[in-house]
Amino acid sequence: MRSLRSVCLAVAALLIVAGCGGDDPGPERLRYAYGFSPVAALSPYSDDAATTYGIGATESLVFLDPDGTAKPRLAESWTQINSTTWNFVIRDGVRFHDGTAMTARAVADSLTHAVKAEPQPRALTGIEMSVAVVDDKTVAITTKEPDPVLVSRMSSPELVILAEGAYSNPNQPSPVGMGTGPYQITKLDGTSGATLAAFDDYWGGDPGFEGVDVSFVADGDSRSSALKAGQVDVAFSLPASKLRTFSADELIAVPLPRTVALHLTQSSPVFSDPGARETARAAIDELDFAATVYDGFADDADGLFAPKVSTWAANRPATRFPNSTAVKGKSVSLATFSNRPEMSEMATVIADTWRSVGLDVKVTVGDYDQLEGDFLSGKFDAVIMSRSYGYDNPDPIGYLQSDFGCAGSYNISRFCDRTIDADLADAATKTDAAARYRVAVDVEHRLLSTVAVIPLIHDRTQFGIGKGLTGLAEDPWERAVITVDTKFD
Repeated sequence: MRSLRSVCLAVAALLIVAGCGGDDPGPERLRYAYGFSPVAALSPYSDDAATTYGIGATESLVFLDPDGTAKPRLAESWTQINSTTWNFVIRDGVRFHDGTAMTARAVADSLTHAVKAEPQPRALTGIEMSVAVVDDKTVAITTKEPDPVLVSRMSSPELVILAEGAYSNPNQPSPVGMGTGPYQITKLDGTSGATLAAFDDYWGGDPGFEGVDVSFVADGDSRSSALKAGQVDVAFSLPASKLRTFSADELIAVPLPRTVALHLTQSSPVFSDPGARETARAAIDELDFAATVYDGFADDADGLFAPKVSTWAANRPATRFPNSTAVKGKSVSLATFSNRPEMSEMATVIADTWRSVGLDVKVTVGDYDQLEGDFLSGKFDAVIMSRSYGYDNPDPIGYLQSDFGCAGSYNISRFCDRTIDADLADAATKTDAAARYRVAVDVEHRLLSTVAVIPLIHDRTQFGIGKGLTGLAEDPWERAVITVDTKFD
């Protein structure tokens, strides 16, 4: 193990809390080492949405319990008026961090900003929506076509409610001092950290700390070392290689609707050929990443959907793969990101295995924030991605449209099948959950059969926590982390 001095050197530039040898800040402030740096100054219209929601700064109209059922949050209740309109009754007594009251008008304006944003938040992919004030306590949300999952869609961290002052840039609103959560962001220090203070007027009770100090620490080993050294109280996503160095009461692990998968880019000169994709898949078929790279702290993936979370996906048809074609002497690029430390190790193993069947493989590993644009643009022939299919909206149809639709906003595989698009569009109109799930399993089967994507493992959340810390959200939807109930016993 590295010395305490080396730990200080590794994380001093990133941690905004007191460094080694300094005064212990004590339990009045919570210190949280998070694994991703802001990409858009914490705007909810970006991947930063999960950050601000997770640190207790922002809230949405509803939240999801562990089984995916929508529960009241900033909305006290909701009623379906007709096939396209829902009325949401706004909670009384809520104030934004800037002191202004959360009214029906403020809610309608906030959601309208999301509707008009360019690009539109992923939670609204394929949805034409308008928001109107009904009365002082009620807003009406109307969609052009029936949206059976509208209520759960309103749980997305991308659709949090912010004060009007947040929208000086309507395409990149700032939650700094503008949210409704138990903690208000008082300072964002670029991509290094953020400082939060308890919000005394929080509608849900008294927060357990005077504030929260968040440090953005991309390196998993540094997060683990910081927790071991007592520099932080919570560490996000500990590396699997470090988990056995912690006791059971220092870890929180929850199965997730998150799959690590290998996307074979359809625009690739090599992997545009289904036979070449099958050769690449067959070469790594016997690799057991859950047992090796994840040291048993993950689950094998038979498909895109994790049966432990999505029980409706437990019985899936056997996959029938295309015939292989030779790939010897062909060159491909393989990329992944370093924020989740297991990913680079998987890339190394896959690259070595592919070389054994004749592929010339170039590997790129870097910070996700720097590589996201390249992932989405099809720059690489193959990408190892960790993706939650319940984050934007806990609906498998919306996830499949976003990630594998011809116009999908997160289509890393660059996959396009107009027949699948039509089937997904039809499923999106169905009100029966079982019918939607049947389509999701069928489309998953077709995606796997074309080797557009190769599921590798189903992930679990792995938080490290300090002694006596309680009330941290064990949220399988990877949204809530720090809550009003988080405290030291």
